Amino acid sequence: MARISIIVPVYNASKTLKRCVDSILKQDFRDFEVILVDDGSRDDSVRIAVDYEISDPRVRSLTKKNGGVSSARNMGLEAAAGEFVAFVDSDDWLPMDAIKLLVREADAQKADMVIGDFYRVFEGKISLKGGIDRGGMISRDKYAEAMMKAPADLYFGVLWNKLYRRDLIEKYHVRLDESVNYGEDVIFNLEYLLHVKDIAVLKAPVYYYIRTPGSLIEQHVSLNGIVTMKRNVVRYYDSFYKQVFDEKSYQERRAVILSIYLAVSTDSLVLPWSSGAKSLGKERGADVPFAPALDNSVSAQYYLGKQLASRYLETIGVKHDLTLDEMRILYLLWCLKKPVTMEDIGIYLDIGKVSVTMLTMRLASAGFIGRGTSPDGKKKEGFVIAGNELDAEFEQLEKDYEELCFEDVSDEDRQIYLRVAEKIRGNIRRRIVRSDTGAEKQKANKKAAAKKAAAKTKETTVG
Repeated sequence: MARISIIVPVYNASKTLKRCVDSILKQDFRDFEVILVDDGSRDDSVRIAVDYEISDPRVRSLTKKNGGVSSARNMGLEAAAGEFVAFVDSDDWLPMDAIKLLVREADAQKADMVIGDFYRVFEGKISLKGGIDRGGMISRDKYAEAMMKAPADLYFGVLWNKLYRRDLIEKYHVRLDESVNYGEDVIFNLEYLLHVKDIAVLKAPVYYYIRTPGSLIEQHVSLNGIVTMKRNVVRYYDSFYKQVFDEKSYQERRAVILSIYLAVSTDSLVLPWSSGAKSLGKERGADVPFAPALDNSVSAQYYLGKQLASRYLETIGVKHDLTLDEMRILYLLWCLKKPVTMEDIGIYLDIGKVSVTMLTMRLASAGFIGRGTSPDGKKKEGFVIAGNELDAEFEQLEKDYEELCFEDVSDEDRQIYLRVAEKIRGNIRRRIVRSDTGAEKQKANKKAAAKKAAAKTKETTVG
């Protein structure tokens, strides 16, 4: 049985379905099943889904008469066999480490639900969106309080940035309401939350969301229609909070709860000119572009740097609100485990002196690095990583990268590779790495000769 069932409702998605499914199949967590549920498409979606089913045993293709996205998702739930359930829309896609991070957080925290940040994509621009500032465990009551502050936000309302436990879904028969076509995600989440104790908040982007034609806005739904549908959702909110809070707490918050009538999403748009917007492909954790020209000796180092930087280091950086260059400095200090001067940081990472100064000062003021000297006291004072806050995350980073590199590689081949790699590094050190031994020896000889001459002059003067 797969650990996680990923349900993808499909309707006339031939233009985007391959991008969506490929992003799932490329995940660096592999123990999952993909359930593609076609809801009566009139394009090539079914053929594309069947092709994936034939080529990958983890993919199942189901078809049904057109009945709406909720009915498609419900069919997927009926077919699901995983320990966890996740939802992906056919016009969206996932970062490569999304499923791994969600499942890992669920396992580590023993959580009933995991919620992650996401990228909002709009006209070639992306912006990182989230709703809860700090990661870790949060009780259902605290989560309900946070949701009350932004009830219309996608972060809280949608299905696709969350991981659910299938046993809870089945025990309480939580399903999408097929009779409504607005807020069905919200209603599902509220019903599921009634049976949840704790939620894990994951401070990492786990989804790319892009609005495409077919949404309520695109269909020009009338204002009266939206108000009517919103009233239905408010009833669910009201019922949910009545069950979560005692009577006194509920009455104190009722005015805020009913304010959802006027609430608007604060995380549904990307303003191209805003400071937080980036070009698609420039985001943290962006896919590494294929470089066919690098089918040579430098390709491994190219992909090594891109993978470590674009994926693993930046994922940790999102959690701690650190830039990629700041994460590179921290990882360097963690690897070397000795004081490193600003000059050496610049040399190691190929960063200019001014930039290194600014980056290290910011890291020091935030408490991530501090000053240190070598135990023998002979080397210049330098920077060391402070405390052990990042130890576990860097250790996990190295395990993740090692697993990626040696996937489907036998132990024998792995040992051969490691021996050969060490020989290659030795060749590089002998041929390329500059040695200052001769210069240092010459400098020491001059110093000794000068000292000897000075002593002889002093001796002559005294005599």
